[in-house]
Amino acid sequence: MEKIEAILQDLIKKVPQIRAAAVANMEGIVMASELGGEINEENFGAISAALVGLGDTVLSELKGGSLSEVYVKGKERMLLLYRISKDYLLALSITTDASLGLLLVEVRKAARLIKKNIEELEQAASASDSDVQELFGGDTSFLEGLSFTDLLDEE
Repeated sequence: MEKIEAILQDLIKKVPQIRAAAVANMEGIVMASELGGEINEENFGAISAALVGLGDTVLSELKGGSLSEVYVKGKERMLLLYRISKDYLLALSITTDASLGLLLVEVRKAARLIKKNIEELEQAASASDSDVQELFGGDTSFLEGLSFTDLLDEE
């Protein structure tokens, strides 16, 4: 996650009009963020995922293809939601004086790097799953239904 947070920090340095940035999955769970203390992480992730989901629905109804970006603009701030992949999005809170051209160039670069890092994390997790299966000879059925409470023998 540190690499993704570093990418977000670099993006904010390159485009100082970005006031907050987060990477979330489509359920709204934030995996990395640079929110500067002014935005609630859980709310930001949940709202961002909901808006992307709504955008997907609208485009599906209009036969508009797959969603890539969503913009919500107010008098002082703009929200840019950029689809990183099928499962992840980049959410940015930006001042309205930002140059959209420069912003989009930098956002696309950052999104490519974030996507690469997410893919590496998923590959590592997949390898870990394989290691567990190897350790137990492929039969991990005894792990199903087990909880931390069972392991700690607490009720």
